[in-house]
Amino acid sequence: MPQLAQKPRRTHCPNCGARLPEQPLSLCSYCAMPLDLDSPAAERQASPNAERIARIQEQEAYPAALEWEPPAGSKHQHGVRLAMRGRGLLYVAGIALVLSFVWNWGWPGALGWTLAGLSAAAGTALLVRAHGLRRAATGLPLLRRAAVILDRRSDTQLQGWRGSTCYFFTLEFEGGATAEFAYPGRGYAEDLYPSGLTGVAYTRGRELLQFKHIRI
Repeated sequence: MPQLAQKPRRTHCPNCGARLPEQPLSLCSYCAMPLDLDSPAAERQASPNAERIARIQEQEAYPAALEWEPPAGSKHQHGVRLAMRGRGLLYVAGIALVLSFVWNWGWPGALGWTLAGLSAAAGTALLVRAHGLRRAATGLPLLRRAAVILDRRSDTQLQGWRGSTCYFFTLEFEGGATAEFAYPGRGYAEDLYPSGLTGVAYTRGRELLQFKHIRI
């Protein structure tokens, strides 16, 4: 009797491109796109954290946490800062343009025209880049899900005399899905989330925007 050809298992999410774990999942951990819905339930192993995640959803604080709006991600914030610098350069270009008409003679006028042109070009370039960053930062949906923090690691990059630290949290969600999310450091005084913390994770793509603790 001929055997039925098995459907090849996806290795990457077709929506966001994230690499998928070996264990079959119903949803992508990063963008929540439906995946492998026809996978046998027997292939999925029960997670020891399933009961804890279910209890999060039963708490009184859970509905309010789902309505809460987290801060924007690091890329979006960087785009906002670039947009402010771009608008500032366009403002400088406008002033230089006015002065070039007032000093429309000799080298002062030429300097005003040159400054206006350079400032306008640089400001426009920054605004275009800022728009691209903010669009990329909001290209994937904001997900609010009950989760447990399984693990945490960090990566510090030195840039001259300064350094920046990015933390990576491994989270588990309902259904046993686990994934690692990047969380750029906010400063030395920040109180980081410990492993084992329960609550609601706010993620967009592969970035963890915030984690609101809910005691169970």
